[in-house]
Amino acid sequence: MSGLLDNKIALITGAGAGIGEAVARRFAAEGATLWLNDRDEASLDALLVSSGDQASGAAGDASDPEFVNAWVAGAVEAHGRVDVLYNNVGVSRMGLVGDTTDDAWRFQQQLTLDTAFYATRAVLGPMVEAGRGSIVSMSSGAGIGGNFNLGGYSAAKAGVINLMETVATEYGMHGIRANAVTPGPTATAPLLAYLETRPGGVEAHTADLNLCRLTQPDEVAAIVTWLASDEASSVSGICIRSNIRAASRKPGPADR
Repeated sequence: MSGLLDNKIALITGAGAGIGEAVARRFAAEGATLWLNDRDEASLDALLVSSGDQASGAAGDASDPEFVNAWVAGAVEAHGRVDVLYNNVGVSRMGLVGDTTDDAWRFQQQLTLDTAFYATRAVLGPMVEAGRGSIVSMSSGAGIGGNFNLGGYSAAKAGVINLMETVATEYGMHGIRANAVTPGPTATAPLLAYLETRPGGVEAHTADLNLCRLTQPDEVAAIVTWLASDEASSVSGICIRSNIRAASRKPGPADR
């Protein structure tokens, strides 16, 4: 590792497993001091123990603005500043738009878009005061052009991209960068378990991806780390597309 995040104070939501955990471990390997969050207290505690003195944080609901404000304030109190925020929380529910209930719609917006908004809003004050900062938010290929049977999730992930573009426009004058990442289907435990239940499994699900395979969590972590680092000091307001489907598509055999 090259120390890309040496002396950086990095905050991560949804750090307990999957992509969030991979990003946390990569950030730590690159020299960052971590302030972590996850709703699953046991997963977060295990990550904190394995990270030693390099990480601390709090378990809690990233869709609760009061908790998020207190969590960010705790990082500033402990470390004096916030250099990096990585918004990782997101959730999907399958269903056609016409069949999506109010509760399912709100749940996806709350966990996917609201969480990114609350944490971003909370760090802007400390970042403006410091005159610098990098915000990276997890979007999805579903947020670019839409995705069959994932209307609520697609809308929320599109909102994440637009939120980052807006923050980049509004706060670039303060030295703050904001970017999004769309990694495409990633080989996390929940996705792999789901694909085992689908016709054709992984092969059918990945046939029309750009690379015809699942993305690995460590590959996503590498992209997020670069965006968070000073190596990307002039990069703001973009969405890095990584191994996604090129555009909206009608359902194929694997979707039916």
